[in-house]
Amino acid sequence: MRATRILSILICALMVMPLCGHAVGATTTLPDRVLTLKDCIEYALNQHSSVLIAEKDLTASKADVTRAKSGYLPKITASSDYSSGGTKNLSTSTGTIDRSSSGTSSVVGVTETLYDAGRTVASVRQATASERATAAALDLTKQTRILTVTSAYFDVLRTQKLADIASQAVAESQGQYELVQARIDAGDGAKVDIYQVEVELANAKLNKIQADNDVRVAGNTLRNTMGLDRGKALQLQDVSEPSADVPSLDDSLASALKDRPEIIRALAQVDSAKASLTLAKQQAVPLPTANASYDQNLGGSGFDNEWSVGVGVTLNIFSSGFVSAGIRSARSQSESSALAMDQSRKDVSADVEEAYLNLTNALERLVASKPNLDMAQKNLEVMREKYKQGLAITLELVTAQRSYADAQAAYAQALYDCYVARATLDKAVGKRGY
Repeated sequence: MRATRILSILICALMVMPLCGHAVGATTTLPDRVLTLKDCIEYALNQHSSVLIAEKDLTASKADVTRAKSGYLPKITASSDYSSGGTKNLSTSTGTIDRSSSGTSSVVGVTETLYDAGRTVASVRQATASERATAAALDLTKQTRILTVTSAYFDVLRTQKLADIASQAVAESQGQYELVQARIDAGDGAKVDIYQVEVELANAKLNKIQADNDVRVAGNTLRNTMGLDRGKALQLQDVSEPSADVPSLDDSLASALKDRPEIIRALAQVDSAKASLTLAKQQAVPLPTANASYDQNLGGSGFDNEWSVGVGVTLNIFSSGFVSAGIRSARSQSESSALAMDQSRKDVSADVEEAYLNLTNALERLVASKPNLDMAQKNLEVMREKYKQGLAITLELVTAQRSYADAQAAYAQALYDCYVARATLDKAVGKRGY
């Protein structure tokens, strides 16, 4: 009975263990302050569903590897039975009797596969390759999330800057309106001069309405890319001009072909497909096997122990084309994965070159937009003074204000494009982290 009790406890423990899991970590919360890009990225990597799903997929792949490797290890089983029965009015030489019986039996057994012609090895290889592919998919998901959050972050800053420029344009147009109206009231200007300024003021107000809406839309997009529910606008930290350092195109290409998750995943898929082909081919050849087992009676059975060692050969003589079709399918998948690997290298190279060109272009536009902005501001100041002195017409004043607003917008666009372009290049070369 003691042995039976111990066995029962062991069985219960084995049943409960798979139900025990890791405790879910505490939910990450955003700091109550102006957020940096790092704050937003860290929150997204901890909370966005795409990353969490990819992490679960990797956990499942690791479990598949463990399951495949279990083929190397012996299997231990335990069983415990209780039986009770009886016979009513059993005829005997002395008459009829009632008979009853009950009993328990407990057995622990060990089974080991000694040889399976490499099937376990191929299964482990396939599962390990799948795990590498899933890990690469997780890296890709994280890198994509980093780039998406970065783009959304700088889009918010860009729209905020453009909204500020639109507000300045409204204020400047209002000032021009008052300046022109004062000249008209003083008899130094024609009444028709005010019409053009009124149109410019109305357009500036319309642009301000659209710019404010763009800020709200960009803020909502950022919250979504971070995995946040709808809510108030996030307060973000602005940035200064970025570094002009750019890695060489050759170095970027070399890093990408070594570190890009798509390349790592494609290589793993090639290895997995080769393992699948090996398994499929093994179905068409004689399969020698060797196994051993040992059972120990813990009480109640009609033996003390049993053991066996066996060898055998299995051959699929006729499978209605199932085995040969499986081989063709696995061979096609192997060839397909090799072609996909080749195309991945081409795609990655194209991504890197495009990202490199976009970054250099953004930096060049930023450099070119700075003197243009300074000249546009000086031109507006000059035109404002010339108009006050009667040396410039209304059209020149309005044109100068429009050129200054356009120069401000071009500088802001180039500034934030530089950051997004650099983040795009980081993803293109397979850079981990941020």
